[in-house]
Amino acid sequence: MTIAECRADGRLLRFTAVRSSDLTPLLRELRRQLGYGTVRRAGSALTAPARQLTWLLEPGAAERIGVRLDPSAVRALGVRRHAHAVHAGYRGRVRDLRDNGVEAARTRLARRPTRQCIDALDEHQIVNLAAMTDPDGYGMCLFDEQGAGKTVSVIYAFDRLVDLNIHDWMLVVAPKSMVGEWANAIREFMGDRYRVAVIAGSAAERQQALASGADVLVANYEAVASVGDALVRQLRRNPDRALLVVDESFNVKNPDARRTRDLESIRDWFGRVWMLCGTPAPNSAHDIVAQIDLVDFGQTFDGVVIPKDRAAAVPVVRRALDERAIYLRNLKADVLPELPGKVFTRVVVPLAPTQSQLYTSALGSLIADVEALDEAQFLRNLGDFLSRRMALLRIASNPSGIFPNYDEIPGKLAALDDIVDRLVVQSGDKLVVWSCFTASLDAIVRRYEHLGAVRYDGTVTAIEARRAAVHRFQTDADTRVFVANPAAAGAGLTLHAARYAVYESFTNQAAHYLQSLDRIHRRGQKRQVEYLVLLAESSIEPHEFDRLVAKEERARDLLGDAVEPPVTRERFLTELRGSEQGATVGAP
Repeated sequence: MTIAECRADGRLLRFTAVRSSDLTPLLRELRRQLGYGTVRRAGSALTAPARQLTWLLEPGAAERIGVRLDPSAVRALGVRRHAHAVHAGYRGRVRDLRDNGVEAARTRLARRPTRQCIDALDEHQIVNLAAMTDPDGYGMCLFDEQGAGKTVSVIYAFDRLVDLNIHDWMLVVAPKSMVGEWANAIREFMGDRYRVAVIAGSAAERQQALASGADVLVANYEAVASVGDALVRQLRRNPDRALLVVDESFNVKNPDARRTRDLESIRDWFGRVWMLCGTPAPNSAHDIVAQIDLVDFGQTFDGVVIPKDRAAAVPVVRRALDERAIYLRNLKADVLPELPGKVFTRVVVPLAPTQSQLYTSALGSLIADVEALDEAQFLRNLGDFLSRRMALLRIASNPSGIFPNYDEIPGKLAALDDIVDRLVVQSGDKLVVWSCFTASLDAIVRRYEHLGAVRYDGTVTAIEARRAAVHRFQTDADTRVFVANPAAAGAGLTLHAARYAVYESFTNQAAHYLQSLDRIHRRGQKRQVEYLVLLAESSIEPHEFDRLVAKEERARDLLGDAVEPPVTRERFLTELRGSEQGATVGAP
């Protein structure tokens, strides 16, 4: 007798009782099988992780406990059982490719020849290709550093899988700024071989794109939710024939976020999933877990207890990645040795007089308010205090965003004048200026209009307008300054017409900062690049920037990156002064 219907709900199975009285014995049975804390009751339904319930597919197992599995539940259990069966073998072959390099990859690819020519690929991209198109490859993460050519690896891997009659079409989910870039890249490398459609515009236009029969669909994260049900109906007609690509996958680092749940709701119906990100753990080791889970259904972190403390979590997560995860990572220093180096310079900037008074007043008020509270009261008001801390950064950048009557030239804008005059006006270079605050962006764009300044941030909503700004900066000699917010323009864009970038301001969002660094330091750059970071004197900005750098170092440690720290003026002088002292001590 059926006492409950079971359907998939992302990473969970949801059991809905035919009669509420039947729920208690089912709850008791599932908790006996899985453990008390694993099965949760929510009203007239029970939920439990699908990866722990694959035994329900055994003959008679579901019937014995009175459960009827609907098609979504059967699919969810089936793909998880398959992943569990092939995971270890697939992971071993990927590690073999990583350790033995391009010759092993060529040998692997030659076993299943296609009409594809791979002469244009770099050696690491050929290794990526072999790993991504493995016959048992249900999914993997490609964590190559920004600018190492992940997009090209994906396009060639998809093309090979089509030739092998394994997949028919591909859905690429990317940040809004990258949607057009993906469509252009596919046309650039594959010509008219594949029809590409972008899921964008009105609801009707999105549905039309989905139903267009295109070989490649490209959508931003928000668009996925609007077509999710129709997409699943389309996928159900031919399960396993579609391929899912999630670009800049740090966007799904939070397992409870809407965009993560949207992707979980469709993931089971794709035969293969690739996660792409150069900075998968921008803030802490915890960030990478949901990304890996979306690919391997929890195989890597099953049973792993990850400490909440960020420092303590790093070795635990790193061990799980080393021992269980299926991923590849290539660094530009290794795969693009001809790429010039990069230098960081911190520029300490005094605040303008009125700006300094506003900052000092806001800082003193914040300190006094925090000192007046005990720990419990402080934590209850933490959101407000963090907002006020962010206001200090806004004042240090340009107070006009908070104080509309502020009318002097902020310290950083005066410093930027000197930099622009030296690098752009006198030396003829182009310049990228990054800022996180609208008032600062407004002022910078107005100030350098005579230098053809173009803008790329949340106020520029049209994809074509954004693409036009990048194109002008890259190709037009009179467009000499590119002004952007890292949250909007930090990922995927190529801005290597410039070799200088200035950080006028920044936030604590490490992912945006780390991504933005590589807009000028990427394939095609012929000159050494330099980053100038403007830090307000006697402010919290140096501490905030140190925190960003520390996050980058922790992220590299997590993935085992062996890289030299970037050259900075301070480090350069420290080494010279150390050698000078040693020479003096050792002199006869």
